Amino acid sequence: MKSPENRLPYDSLEMLFAFHVSEKARAKREKYLMDFPEDQRELENRRYSLERAVKEVLAEIAEVAVLIKELECQGAPGE
Repeated sequence: MKSPENRLPYDSLEMLFAFHVSEKARAKREKYLMDFPEDQRELENRRYSLERAVKEVLAEIAEVAVLIKELECQGAPGE
């Protein structure tokens, strides 16, 4: 639980994580949009929302987390 002195709803680690996810999602979306001819970008801009990009980034992070957990479990018995 957070101390009464810390009235912010998020700690700095959570904010840093959110910032990195946001930046990665924005870059992913921008790269996706640049793959289209300029006259089609506006339509794709509406189709490929930032929310969708964030969800894709979070899915990638979840996959990496599972891999890390599996590696940690493999190393645990031999320790």
